Parts: sequence; C-alpha cells; structure tokens
Amino acid sequence: MKSAAQRHRRRLVTTVALTGAAALALAGCTTGAEGGGDDGVVKLTFLSHYGSDPFKTGIGDLIDQWNEENPDIQVTSQAVNFDELLTTLNVRQTGGRGADIVSSYSLWGGQLQANGVLSAPPKDVAADITDNYSPAALASVTTGDGEILGYPTEFNTYALFYNKQLLADAGFDAPPANWDELVEAANATTKKDGSGNTIVQGLSLIQDGDNHTVHPFLSLLDSAGGEFLAADGKSAMDDKAEDVMQLESDLAETGATSTSIMPTKAFPTGGVAMAVQAGWWIGSLKASMGDDYANVGVAPVPGPETGDVGSLAYSFFTGVNSGSQHQEEAWKFLSWLNSHETEDGVTALGDFLATQGLIPPRTTDAEILGPKYLAEEPNLEAIYAAADYAMAESNASNAYEAKTATNTALNDIIVNGADVKTTFSKLVKEIDAQ
Repeated sequence: MKSAAQRHRRRLVTTVALTGAAALALAGCTTGAEGGGDDGVVKLTFLSHYGSDPFKTGIGDLIDQWNEENPDIQVTSQAVNFDELLTTLNVRQTGGRGADIVSSYSLWGGQLQANGVLSAPPKDVAADITDNYSPAALASVTTGDGEILGYPTEFNTYALFYNKQLLADAGFDAPPANWDELVEAANATTKKDGSGNTIVQGLSLIQDGDNHTVHPFLSLLDSAGGEFLAADGKSAMDDKAEDVMQLESDLAETGATSTSIMPTKAFPTGGVAMAVQAGWWIGSLKASMGDDYANVGVAPVPGPETGDVGSLAYSFFTGVNSGSQHQEEAWKFLSWLNSHETEDGVTALGDFLATQGLIPPRTTDAEILGPKYLAEEPNLEAIYAAADYAMAESNASNAYEAKTATNTALNDIIVNGADVKTTFSKLVKEIDAQ
C-alpha cells in the first residue's frame, strides 16, 4: 500500500475515441462565437452552469471587473443548469453556435478534447497550469498523452465525515484508521428498530446525484492503492477493486450501509454515523445543523492498513472553443481570470472559491488561504491534504460510460446482494468493450 506522501503527484488518465451518436454529433464542430463588432470591440461569450448565486454573482463580478479594465475585449456570460450543460455544449457546437469560452466538468474533458472541440492552450498558459496547480487538480485537466484541457476551477476532494457523538456512544474516541476499524465502527453505530428498520446507518457510501455510489468507491479504491481506468480508457481495476466491492458487500449484508438512506438528509439529524463525502459538504452541514455541527469531524478515508489513505478529486475547468474566432483574446481573459492576483498575493478567483468551502486549485492560493480557513474550520484539514494524494477523476473519452457501468454494478451488489466476483468480472468486460 502507498501512503499519502508516497503517492504524491501520481495518476494521469487519457482519452479514447468516443463512439456512437455522441461522436457523430461532436465531429461537425466548426464554428465559434459571433466575433467582433463594427466598433472593433471583440465580444466573447462564456458558457457555464453559474446561473445561480453565489457563483452567478461571484464569477459575474470578476467578469465585470475584466470588462471595465479591458474595453476592447468584452465578455458576456451565458448560463444553463448543470444537468443541461453537456447537452448544451454538444448541441450548440454542432450547430455552429458554440461559446468562445466554456466551463466543463472535467469528466467530460476527454470527449471534448478527443473530438477537437477544445483549443489547445498556448505554451505560456499550459506552463502556468502545469507549474502552479496542485497534483490532483492538474491531473484532472491533463489527458494521458499530456494534453492540458484548461484551467481547473471548482475543485473538490473526498474525506470521511463522522458524527463524534455517535462514535463516542459506541465506544470510539477517534475515527477509524483502517478498514477493520471502519467495519467495526460502522456495525457498532448502526441502529435498527424492533421491525428491523434502520434508525442510524453506520456508514453511507452514496451521495445524491448521478452515479452516486462511484465517488466513495473510488476514494476507497485509492486508499488501497488501486486504479480505475488505464491510459487507453480500459479498466485498470484488479483485485484491489474487488476487495473494495467485497468490503461494501459485507457492510450491506450487515445493514451497516444501504442506498435507502441519503446522507445529505439523514446525517444532519443524526441518522448517519459516517459518510464518504466531498469537501463542499462542510458548508452545507454548517448551514443545516446549527450548534449540532460541533459533533461533526472529518478525517482521511482510511485504507486497508493504518497509514493508508485515499480520496477522489474532481474538478471543473475553463477552456477555449476551437471554433472561436478570437482564441487569443479568450485565453487572455482566462489567464487573467485564473492568475491575476489581488494585493493579498492570491487570485481573486481562488479567494472566491475558498469562501465557498472549495479548495483553491492554485497552489499559492491554497498555501496562503489554507491557514486562514483552517484556523476558522479545522475540518477542512483532511480536505486540503487530500489534494496532494487524491485519485483524479478520469477524463478519458469513455469515463462517463465507465462510471455509469460501475454505479450499476455497485448498486447491484449493495441493493441486490449480487455476487462480488461475478459482478466485478462483468464490469471489467463491459468497460473494456466500450
């Protein structure tokens, strides 16, 4: 097994050819934005999912600042809901109406890059990203062949959230440090009523949203020193992944974990003792739990042996449309947005992200802002630390399909009690055939 320090700066994933209808849709990408006007002003459009506050105002203020300081290059924001973002990117691109600047979930980056949708960053921009971003953030926007997709923006890592009081009531004075302790604590804190209904779930391994079992699974896989996808997009999972599946199967068999209880709803009210969740959850719990938040602790996701830790890192990124008529100006804006510093020596974007409970992906921002926010919120320590060792979510062209298949397999194991060895073998074959 590898410790956090031993696994510093590892894992880059790659893209593979996108197949089926999506490939046909993206292959026709040719045009960009409207271009400049008769007045000589370059007009850029910026498509994102930042349609509601606080991000709408936070990013909007930065765009307003740029527009005031750069009258010859004006940026207009366009926003759609997150669940419509990928479809919008594809449809507008196919119709020749793609925005000059796009914000994308890094999971989709390989699809867009492999099909020529994204413009390659200029050398100075690529060097800025390579030299100045944390290992996990960099890996999330770097393909297996070393191509940079764009600037990492929203960035999250996973950790083990736990209810101090529930663990203490079960006889534990510290969070679990290895898998044996994790299983012991999960079973000890699980409570059921006389009819067998779960009152307190020991360990939640799900989250709300698409493929909601996969991120905790990958965090545990990382803690075991395993991999998910290989450089060619095929499965890189071996017996370590099967071990994680067996761990989750054992917990489901005892009732210590279940997909029937959503941690986002049950944890704040004491209905979940432990959950593998992303760092953004801290802000949500503080808002919903009030004084009870004092019972919340956050620790690294433990591995098979004490000292092994793991996490999954995912991000969004901003890039430039290859069909834009003003790529130079678009990269100039993105370079400013992501790297211009305030008088405090941090980027304005990094400062905004930190106020939202996110890890600033730029290392200098994290180094300067980290101590400030850690002093105010000690639970961020495990979240920040994971940026150095977390497994970056794959951005291979088949990553979304592989993630969906893994989600189905995990739910079959946890919900239906499917045989682990058979399910694992079927999953690997399905991913390799994509």
